[in-house]
Amino acid sequence: MVRYYDYYLPKDSVLNECRQILLSLDYDIDIYAPESFALTTKSIRIRRTLRKYDYVVFIQVADKIEVHISASRSIFRRGSESNVGKYDLIIQQTEDRIPLSLQRKIYDPINRAFNKKFKRKNKISFY
Repeated sequence: MVRYYDYYLPKDSVLNECRQILLSLDYDIDIYAPESFALTTKSIRIRRTLRKYDYVVFIQVADKIEVHISASRSIFRRGSESNVGKYDLIIQQTEDRIPLSLQRKIYDPINRAFNKKFKRKNKISFY
């Protein structure tokens, strides 16, 4: 799950602005790498009905700002009572797609903040 944003500032200041935006949205920065123009947040848990999703936001500044989300889902393993001590009851399964409602819950605040910060006035684009 990736979103792209245009920018018009130098790369190092854009990365710092992205960091400030995520901090203002109450994300905790785990890895901040200005030499590679990337940053990663700490894992965040969302509870949705019976399933729990953990996700991480990764931002890479290249020709465009790339905002990636990496998610995993917690699944309760059902087994007999004889298996209780042998195996973990909860499995972490990597998800390449999470429900659209959760994507909106994650991306909408980031999208609003990025559009507000990086929107250029009198910009003409030919997409």
